[in-house]
Amino acid sequence: MRPNFVVFVVDQMQARSLSLHGHPDVKTPNLDQLGREGISFARAYCNNPVCMPSRATLLTGLTPRQHGCLTNGNKVPEWLPTLPAILKQHGYVTHAVGKLHHQPVGSVSKGGEMEFSWESRERWERGEITSLPQGYYGYEATELVGGHVDCYGDYLSWLEQELPGGGRALLREGSYAKNEQYDQNWKIDLPERLHYNRWIARRSSAFLESLRSDQPFYLWCSFPDPHHPFAACRPYSEMYPPEELTLPEHWDTEADSIDFLKGLRDVHPGHSDFDEPVLREILSQTYGMISHVDSCIGEVLGKLKQLGLYENTVITFMADHGEYLGSHRLLTKAEWPWEELFNVPFLWKSPGSTAQGVQPEAVVSLLDFVPTVLDFAGIAPSCLDTRGVYSAKPWGLPGRSLRAAVESGAALEPRPALIEYDEDWYAPETTRLRSLVMEQYKLTLFTNTEEGLLFDLAADPYEQRNVWSEPQYQQLRLEMTERLLRELIRTDRLDTYRITGA
Repeated sequence: MRPNFVVFVVDQMQARSLSLHGHPDVKTPNLDQLGREGISFARAYCNNPVCMPSRATLLTGLTPRQHGCLTNGNKVPEWLPTLPAILKQHGYVTHAVGKLHHQPVGSVSKGGEMEFSWESRERWERGEITSLPQGYYGYEATELVGGHVDCYGDYLSWLEQELPGGGRALLREGSYAKNEQYDQNWKIDLPERLHYNRWIARRSSAFLESLRSDQPFYLWCSFPDPHHPFAACRPYSEMYPPEELTLPEHWDTEADSIDFLKGLRDVHPGHSDFDEPVLREILSQTYGMISHVDSCIGEVLGKLKQLGLYENTVITFMADHGEYLGSHRLLTKAEWPWEELFNVPFLWKSPGSTAQGVQPEAVVSLLDFVPTVLDFAGIAPSCLDTRGVYSAKPWGLPGRSLRAAVESGAALEPRPALIEYDEDWYAPETTRLRSLVMEQYKLTLFTNTEEGLLFDLAADPYEQRNVWSEPQYQQLRLEMTERLLRELIRTDRLDTYRITGA
């Protein structure tokens, strides 16, 4: 019998925020149980530390250079083969609830004219869009939650029916307008039963109830939290007294180590303009948001068990990218390539799995998500090859299947994680960085400077000592630079395929 898939995704959560990974404060009982029944890859990395490129990788199995969505504000090319589309072709029912972010949220301009986006907040709010089209990136049906805290989409349409004229106002109490400068307007007064997280859980459960017993399914259950604004609803907004929380290691130490990063402090003052009381409030609300999501995940897991689907379902939980959350005296996300931004939760539970607990050593990445799902579904990864229909030489996917490790704890062959970042919105000039993470060391190169970063993560997990210029590390630096170049070559674009012999 083919397995089902439930994919839980959160936005902007670092791996260190999981109690399963030893966090002293955060309470996530459902995720902890999922990790005990399955496996948690503690060394999992996103391949791009912002939403749209990372989510496009989860959709296609390709690197940002391959799928073409290099930064937020791009569109995922609609002609690309996608995981849900391939699963649908192989008999799966595909459904998405919550955040997608495959097309821009803001107004889209191209050549001075407005380009259409199905996820444009402006078009949804004007009533030009009332639902996403059937088959959107391979999903037979979608129930959209766009934005963060001040949400829109199918959820807001439902909320306005429940609270005519008032639902949107309650959401905006915790919106960017109130919270941009990290003032004390943290909490959302919306009742928990009407919150978007609970709506996502209920709509996911309703989808599960609608299925026939013989229908294999793929459910994308995606929560906008704990992405800023840092605002939870009650009782989660009161769950973590700020004064009792453990502050992040080295929260008051910048340790930027190279001039380029030091100069960004002036360009991005909002990322580091906070004091200890404000940080404690941010931690309190972020942990409340995480615990709220955990409760909603528990509701969906309970529905799987009630319907007899749990034992034949592959379940995974991950974040599209991390969050500084005070480390290195930073908040949210930007050009600083620290572990808190790159290292993400990546939990798997499969039917009959004997692998359990935290896998603390193997380096994996979100590029491995699509190959792993395809392997469990018994589908060849070449089905996502944009060249395969034309060429006798399959392109294949840059990631690898983790199925053996998920099922039995089998050792993985060492393979580095490649992280790409291309951004021209925040910095005075375009920033491009490439990072390579290996079992012990992490290398980062920038286009903006000849200086680089090299850390021994085993000895220095909080990246306080950049050994880039230290003489005893020069040979390692050369070897890792070469390995980074080879990974870039291996994962580069190959969509201009040969169609004739000459």
